[in-house]
Amino acid sequence: MIDIASLPGSEVNETVFRVILARYPQVSLFERVSSPQDWDVLYAVESLTNPRLRDAVGDIRLVPAEDRVYGDGASWIMAAFTHPPVDVRGGRFNRDFGLYYCSSDESVAIAESSFHRARFLRESRIEKTSQELRVIRAQLGPVTLRDVRHLWGHAIYDPDDYRAAQQLGHALRDAKSFGIHYHSVRADGDCYGVMRPKAVSDAVHWRYLRYHYAQGAIQDVEWLDGSRRNVIA
Repeated sequence: MIDIASLPGSEVNETVFRVILARYPQVSLFERVSSPQDWDVLYAVESLTNPRLRDAVGDIRLVPAEDRVYGDGASWIMAAFTHPPVDVRGGRFNRDFGLYYCSSDESVAIAESSFHRARFLRESRIEKTSQELRVIRAQLGPVTLRDVRHLWGHAIYDPDDYRAAQQLGHALRDAKSFGIHYHSVRADGDCYGVMRPKAVSDAVHWRYLRYHYAQGAIQDVEWLDGSRRNVIA
């Protein structure tokens, strides 16, 4: 087990990118309030007539009240924390709680999401399809994250077995860490696993993408302005 007290800090103040399925709509509830008290009242009122609201908002109990964010763009941020992974593997550093995974390099964020979409489609026995995704751009920091880049080769970087990494993630979350700065396993670059919504701000929809999947991999990525780039998944 990694001693989290021994991990160096990484001072981060970056524009970051995150890729999500385009079918996930923005939940405007977080934009319409400015305080936890207002949110509780609005949620109670709207849930009386909207039985699907809980599914859209996610499990708000996963986020301590002092860490919740509201206002413009808050829904893009909060959704990452209120929806734990649906994959039985979980995420690299999380399983029963949400993390905001992102990168300061948009191409790294796309490579990461391409890998996971391709694996999901392979395991779903889908032979060929296209899917639309959206890129969320946000500001991360200024914040101090725990830096594990020097541990390259450790079990936390296993490409398929996340158990060691999830153990570290749970320990950092229990210690109320703001998150992890780590090497991407899917591309040449760095990623962030943010554990507290307050570290992220100014989230906006940046662009739409279309992933073209065939033969078990994302074959290419189409920017919906008509340009294309190849991605090795």
